[in-house]
Amino acid sequence: MATESENGEALPAAAIVAINQGRLIEAIRIVREAVPGLGLKEAKDRVDAYVGRDPMLKAQLDQQRAGARRKLIKTVLIIDLALAAAIVWYFFGR
Repeated sequence: MATESENGEALPAAAIVAINQGRLIEAIRIVREAVPGLGLKEAKDRVDAYVGRDPMLKAQLDQQRAGARRKLIKTVLIIDLALAAAIVWYFFGR
């Protein structure tokens, strides 16, 4: 089963499921495997066109990206604080 994208090219159902789950890289891989000779840019363009047609899906993916970005920033800050504490302990705590 496939769904037509904006350009009239079909997306495999597995790619659509991956898109809806926020796994765009996997969706691009699935599209490339389904269409022989399709390049990375063309597969990405097809996935982007599919996402671009649905504002709700685009908003959902943007929200997931923002959440992942916040989580990454928190993790980096925690690691930085732990590293700073270790440096302070090493030079001043002995």
